[in-house]
Amino acid sequence: MTKIVNLIDFENITSNITSFSHAYLFNVNSLEVAFPYIKDFAKKIIFENISNEEKELISYQINHDEFDDLYVVNPSTIGISTSEITKLLDYMETKSLRENGRRVYIIYGFERLTREVSNKILKFLEEPSDNIYALLMTENMDRILSTIISRCQTINLNFSLSDNTIDDENIPNLKKFFEFLLSHKKETIAYENNYFKDALTDRIKFDNYFAVLEKMISNSINKMIGGTYEEKYCLNQLNEYDLSLLINFLNITNKLKGLIKKNINLNLLLDRYIIEVTKELEGCKK
Repeated sequence: MTKIVNLIDFENITSNITSFSHAYLFNVNSLEVAFPYIKDFAKKIIFENISNEEKELISYQINHDEFDDLYVVNPSTIGISTSEITKLLDYMETKSLRENGRRVYIIYGFERLTREVSNKILKFLEEPSDNIYALLMTENMDRILSTIISRCQTINLNFSLSDNTIDDENIPNLKKFFEFLLSHKKETIAYENNYFKDALTDRIKFDNYFAVLEKMISNSINKMIGGTYEEKYCLNQLNEYDLSLLINFLNITNKLKGLIKKNINLNLLLDRYIIEVTKELEGCKK
């Protein structure tokens, strides 16, 4: 498998693709880590032969999971429901409302599909419709039908599973965010874009922002209990709260950070973070 450490590595590989196949099978070592990259690849397909003005709008819609010509199916560990199958098959048979628009469907964890569903999708891979593209993701090639594999362009990718390097440039901005959150609570939702800016359209940047928040809270906890810490990450306002509350803040941050690489709207995820921290604040005393 080709080693992928960051988006640049991925773009170096996909930039060599001069014409798009109607179906790709991405064999990856982590569905969660790979998904934002595959979604970015879907953009490349959709963006072919459209104006820069359209790209800006469509990119916004895709980042906010509001674009009709991108459909994501995420089967559970037990497969896919009948209603989901119907929606997917309808989507695969329906053309874009945009003139010459391209439609892309992503199946996250293709190996989870039953043989019956796989055979239904195979029919479309055998007789592909114009301007409809399949991006199939799997962590287990051995469970994919050979007939499916033969009709896809297979790309093997080994994504780095280590945490992103924390960008220290984000520290001052995120300190201001948390200070505002501590004093204004839910009101912060109306101002969140001031602090997270372009990170709300980029999962990798958003993950980095949460890594900084995680580090800030951890350092404040370590400082409070006399452990090892880095002063630049400590937020003085957090010293006004008790240890149990800081631990709750850290647990909330850890939990929601784990959802960033999944197919979840980042604005809604940040709203949820603000609401959960606010709930903890309202239930405690300094």
